[in-house]
Amino acid sequence: MPTEARRIAGLHEIASRFDGMLIDQFGVIHDGQKLYPGTARALAELKALGIPVAVMTNSGKRAESNRRRLVKMGVPREHFVDVVSSGEVAFRGLAAKRALLIGKDGEHYGFDGVTFVSDPRDAEIILILGSNAPRTSLDDYRRLFSGLTLPAVCCNPDKLMLTRHGLMPAPGAIAALYEEMGGSVTWIGKPHLPIYTEAARLIGNPQRILCIGDSAEHDVAGGRNAGLSTLLVLQGVAAGHDPATLSPQPDYVMDAFQW
Repeated sequence: MPTEARRIAGLHEIASRFDGMLIDQFGVIHDGQKLYPGTARALAELKALGIPVAVMTNSGKRAESNRRRLVKMGVPREHFVDVVSSGEVAFRGLAAKRALLIGKDGEHYGFDGVTFVSDPRDAEIILILGSNAPRTSLDDYRRLFSGLTLPAVCCNPDKLMLTRHGLMPAPGAIAALYEEMGGSVTWIGKPHLPIYTEAARLIGNPQRILCIGDSAEHDVAGGRNAGLSTLLVLQGVAAGHDPATLSPQPDYVMDAFQW
């Protein structure tokens, strides 16, 4: 891996070097509300070249919910093979049936068959699927977690998330707090290997895969740990950062997700 990323203007410069791409959702394809300006063309060009794309997301929701979101935002369904979410990976491996939910008020995460309880004494596990920031602060979560010894599963390791209020603590920050308080946390999603294994399987396990994301901590570290090439886009959580200061360094960096 290079010690400093190669800067490129667009995907057209390097696309022919790869047989498949794993592309982050929030911060690369869209900002949580709308597609970034270069998204539609970039995905269309990859489709035209026959380069399969799996959308990877540290979302506590299951894959179908994320598929619907992308299509509703304007991404043609045929422009990506499928979505792999950390929530989907977690759901498939979950044995517990009663859980204390940490998530956003009013959100449905699709964990069918799991009963969410309000009293931790009735729970087998804590499922950290989302964040209720800014309504619920990290201090609020600290009070909630005080004295708890339940095992926790974090289905979104991201520490920060894009909101209309700016960057706010994401589920990963809540899980890190619980861990700091002595709790046991199982982490699912980028940068951990299982989500990369599943995403690569979805696109046929091609030999040359490029991972595209906006987080050095999650997208770049995860891609490198999986033995894959990486591209950091200076959008989302990386917006405004000097790429030379980011660690780990990606193979490539570009200002915006564009062809």
